[in-house]
Amino acid sequence: MSLKKTYTTLEMNATTSVVLVVLLLIVVNVLSSKVYKRFDLTKEKRYSISNASKEVMKDLDDIVYVKVYLEGEFPAGFVRLQNATRDLLNEMKAYAGSNLRYEFIDPLNVDNAEERKQIFDELTAKGLQPTNLQVKANDAYEERIIFPAALIYHKGREYPIQLLENQIGFSPDAALNNSVISLEYKFANAIQKLKRQKQPAIAFLEGHGELKGLQIADMVGTLRELKYDVSRINIKDQYKIPDRIDLAICAKPREAFSEKDLFILDQFVMRGGKMIWLFESVKAEMDSLRQKQMFIALNQELNLENLLFKYGVRINYDLIQNLELVNPIPLIVGNQTQLFPWFYFPLLISEGDHAISKNLDPVEGKFVSSIDTIKNGIKKTVLLTSSNYSRAILTPARIHLGLLREKPSHELFNKKKLPVAVLLEGKFESFYKNYLDASFLQVIDTSDALDYREESDLNKMIVISDGDMIANEVRSNGSVYPLGYYKYTEQTFANKDFLINCIEYLLDDSGIIETRTKEIKLRLLDKVKVKEEKLMWQLLNVLLPLVILLIFGFAFNYRRKFLYNR
Repeated sequence: MSLKKTYTTLEMNATTSVVLVVLLLIVVNVLSSKVYKRFDLTKEKRYSISNASKEVMKDLDDIVYVKVYLEGEFPAGFVRLQNATRDLLNEMKAYAGSNLRYEFIDPLNVDNAEERKQIFDELTAKGLQPTNLQVKANDAYEERIIFPAALIYHKGREYPIQLLENQIGFSPDAALNNSVISLEYKFANAIQKLKRQKQPAIAFLEGHGELKGLQIADMVGTLRELKYDVSRINIKDQYKIPDRIDLAICAKPREAFSEKDLFILDQFVMRGGKMIWLFESVKAEMDSLRQKQMFIALNQELNLENLLFKYGVRINYDLIQNLELVNPIPLIVGNQTQLFPWFYFPLLISEGDHAISKNLDPVEGKFVSSIDTIKNGIKKTVLLTSSNYSRAILTPARIHLGLLREKPSHELFNKKKLPVAVLLEGKFESFYKNYLDASFLQVIDTSDALDYREESDLNKMIVISDGDMIANEVRSNGSVYPLGYYKYTEQTFANKDFLINCIEYLLDDSGIIETRTKEIKLRLLDKVKVKEEKLMWQLLNVLLPLVILLIFGFAFNYRRKFLYNR
């Protein structure tokens, strides 16, 4: 009788448990349909998007359509990039709703060779870059061309983005990891550009021998592709930089600025205008070495020194040499041309985890000076530096090709990470505060157009001690090389990416560029350890479930016998 009673109790408990579980599932299902919440339990929050990206998605007033050209059979690394892209778009869609739609396409999956070529040409014309990929098929490897990129459409406009980061000095795994990290920034930034009503206005200054025309053609073309309004302005003909200009670029001036010009630039900053200064304190050009084997690098007085000192930086009268991380130059030896490392062409490396410079390739430098920062209440962030083995040669200095034949002394290169690009942020005080005479102050007081200010609101600018950083090489036929391309090694450095990031950061009020600081740790397997412990883990995976099953069976039978004995 007690045994029957025990079984009845067990059956009632089991029934009650099932009913409770069913009721719980119903309640959870109802609540989940009413209350929206997403959970990301990963340490780096890799499946979450930033608040800035969420706001961009929520603020969409029309459909954004995304074509992702990453469909088909890929190696594991590209599958990860494919899945990460799909996960990101799903996360964005959770906030954009029906205003975000996307599809994954294999664009070259057509049988007709002529049609395939036509598609290839159309995609490259839109700015998408193809990649050669080795794919294993039938125990053999075959080459495939893919487009790891996407096109984003909104209100009749389109924007291309490259999903794969091609990075010098990074392993394929690290490059793919950095590609995954940058996905959110690329998509959110592209959508933000497509939806904004007014194009930010950028002006290149002229009137002081600045770079112009073909020398900056690649940068100007890229900025226009990125939906910026780009123009030139000669401040010698102005009493102020027009209010419609959001950012001014001073690109390698070679003539001194007048006091009037300095006042115009200073007041542009005071009114909230952003500045990128790219200039050198030393006159040094490779053209001088083509004419003869030696020249003297002289100091260059541009009358900008005191103005920038007031803002918090000083470009020194020196030239940086890197012992390592340099570009070579050609030299004829006998009947052959050989490449020799040229210490005055340092490759500049990104410093820290700032959104502008994080995960960047080296930037090409030519005759670069060091920068000192001054304590004045303005926040300074070093963006680019020389290598760990470098030095600064004070100028005037003798520059000669004989240096190529000399064996460098490591002891002389005892400086590390000399700053060459610095971001300044804060409330800038006018250079002309307590400096203007009474007559000029009277003119300002009687002129509404001048709008003199002694201090800016929160503002930011970037100072770079290499004017050539923004200049592209020009071929003899008048066409231009891509910015950052070095023809002797056929490498493309990150000059354009760095400068675009600088511009994006200075003009970004939404905080989207901060998503570039997102970090996903690359947790790679130890291949040696995997090989050594392969058999152990295989046995563990096969035997452990069996052992657990046996233990469970033994415990169940033991409990059953115990109940019967009662």
